[in-house]
Amino acid sequence: MRVERRIIVNADRDTVWKVLGSPDCYPSLLPHLERWETITEGPPRVGSRYAVLWKIGSIPVGGIAEVVEFEKARDLAWINITGVTQRGRFRLRDAGPGRTIVTFRLAYHSDGGLLGLIADRIAARQVGRSLSESLKNLQRLVES
Repeated sequence: MRVERRIIVNADRDTVWKVLGSPDCYPSLLPHLERWETITEGPPRVGSRYAVLWKIGSIPVGGIAEVVEFEKARDLAWINITGVTQRGRFRLRDAGPGRTIVTFRLAYHSDGGLLGLIADRIAARQVGRSLSESLKNLQRLVES
């Protein structure tokens, strides 16, 4: 299942990146995030790993996420290497002077064949709301 939301913020890409490029900001940015723990040493980069636990409805889902793309003020992508199969991405693009289009994309797949597919479809609405709320939180952080 793939869910994507976008927003235009009144801030340049470097300003937005100060929040998105700093995973320490994620607990205040991402709603329904119950656990965010840095596993690797050093600054965020490709290969950085985090223990993540989200609450989707009443179900906790998570695992170990690894950063697979980290291009300053442009793209940040990760995959889950344990737990629920998941790929996520924040994408920043110019939207005119001092404005940025931020795209938040999440693709996930639950095991279990048909039952997993049903669970994914049911969760899509909640996941979409969570992505939208995350982008609104980001907008408040960078525009204030």
